[in-house]
Amino acid sequence: MTTPIVPVISRRRERVAPISRRRILVWIAYLGLALGLVYAGVTIAGGVSDATDKIRHLNPWWIVPGIACVAVRFLLLGLQLRLLRGTSATPELRLGTGIASIAFGLGAVMPAAPAEGFALSNVELSRRGMSTRGAWLMLAASQWMQFWALVVVFSVDRIVAAVAGEVRRRQPTRIAISSLILLAVVTGAFWIVRRPGFGRRISGLGRFLPNERRKSRSQRETDGDALHADIQATLGSSRRRLAVIVVSASSIVADAAVLWSVLHSVGPNVAFEIAVIAYVAATVIAWVPFIPNGLGLTEIAIPALLHHFHVPLATGLAAILLWRVVAQGVPALAGLTAWLFYKRSARLRNSPPTASASPPAPPIETAP
Repeated sequence: MTTPIVPVISRRRERVAPISRRRILVWIAYLGLALGLVYAGVTIAGGVSDATDKIRHLNPWWIVPGIACVAVRFLLLGLQLRLLRGTSATPELRLGTGIASIAFGLGAVMPAAPAEGFALSNVELSRRGMSTRGAWLMLAASQWMQFWALVVVFSVDRIVAAVAGEVRRRQPTRIAISSLILLAVVTGAFWIVRRPGFGRRISGLGRFLPNERRKSRSQRETDGDALHADIQATLGSSRRRLAVIVVSASSIVADAAVLWSVLHSVGPNVAFEIAVIAYVAATVIAWVPFIPNGLGLTEIAIPALLHHFHVPLATGLAAILLWRVVAQGVPALAGLTAWLFYKRSARLRNSPPTASASPPAPPIETAP
């Protein structure tokens, strides 16, 4: 009697911490605080009725290019993650776009942004064979590149705005000099990262962590050298780093184009360089901790900034509310969809095979 060969299927599953009730209550509390700030911003900027009236009479055709710019932005972010994958075979462009929607779309609306989006993305990347260290380095390098690309875009945009006469309070020469200084800072930051001692300095900060205090100095230096090697492998060659910074800057310009598009949908003919300045300010405000994407604070500050460039307060507020929906609500929904899709796919891959039905018995032959 031969023993049937049954394929061995691994039952190991990724252990994902369930969302506790306390965390849900914290999210609700933060959301309530943010909505309160939004209401305060609406009231200060011109009232609910004025902003909703602007939205009610918007030109919907300007929303279409805004949504297209959102798609272009996340396609570029997926390409950026593909360029930053180092020696790993994953993610490819399609998976990178989905991971970008989870990390930077869904993760951006969570209270501890972007750490929670990174954690969700790391689970799927681990399923695809990427190491946890490699996934965190890739996502951290993506954020690092986006930050310096934002500085580059802001510096160039200030020069363009000064030449176009949009910024009149300061002389164009002073704006050009300060922008060149910012660009020099970006160049210096890239030079510092390439230095061999960079990893040791980062690892040396670990002596303040409880789990790292027991390590000797030589152990921390060894860890720092390994970290430096991993960072260089993630960032790649100088040519690849230049490609990453160009892709990152293009994604920022695409995101700023969403704000420019929704501004046109509610009326004012705002120059693109002014929309970039407002977008950079909104991005900086979004860095305020424990307030998802600066929700509430942006609705107060950005209409005031746009009003400085002769945009009515109610119009600026209506544009910001539309920008929230198009540039942040749509990516968050796409990220949630991608996360649920990947989670379901992983569950199907890990589920045991169903027992096949026994074949039907052969018909009984009767004598003629």
